[in-house]
Amino acid sequence: MAEIAVAIDDGGMPPRERLRLRRERRARIAERLRRGAPVAAATLTWEALDGAPDWLGVSDEALLLWQRRVGAVFCAPALRRWIDARRVQALRGAIGDPFYRALLRAGDPLQAAAMPAGLPDWPQGQGDGGPAGAIDPATVAPLLRGCGAAVLVCTLPHGALRHAVSQMLAPLAELMMPAPHALALAERALQLGTVAPAAALSVAGHAQSATEGSAA
Repeated sequence: MAEIAVAIDDGGMPPRERLRLRRERRARIAERLRRGAPVAAATLTWEALDGAPDWLGVSDEALLLWQRRVGAVFCAPALRRWIDARRVQALRGAIGDPFYRALLRAGDPLQAAAMPAGLPDWPQGQGDGGPAGAIDPATVAPLLRGCGAAVLVCTLPHGALRHAVSQMLAPLAELMMPAPHALALAERALQLGTVAPAAALSVAGHAQSATEGSAA
């Protein structure tokens, strides 16, 4: 998932090239939000778009996989209880086999430390996620995507950008958490995807505020 993690590196870059890359990044994010949430996107300023996290500018395929993997990190305690072969196969297909094995690795102290205390391990209204849970394998990928989308929305500060992203990523699972908890889950998803931990800083975006106004 290097596409998610790597932010623009300004070091030693000519100012004109740096400006070009930032404009391209901003344009990609604006286009995605205009496609997915046209009314809400119209309220965004260029400043809000510049402060958006890097994952909003990746390809559609990469963003879909990213949502599923973040959702899998959130649901990991429940996923470890799965014994149904068809459901497990669907899980592996949704997040990739290397990520699946890393996620379920027993006795991983880094994973335990990254999981905030007091979080549920399953979205509301979706059964208990355990071995006896009546979960159709066909719903595994959409369920993980909805969970991951909800977590990613929680990483954003309240404001116009969060509102637009919520609409663009809908439907979301029924869960809420403080931003630090959501960021911890997203950063762990990066680490489990074999991305260098330092690169996880791009999960939080380039600014911590979303400004109201118009980008038109």
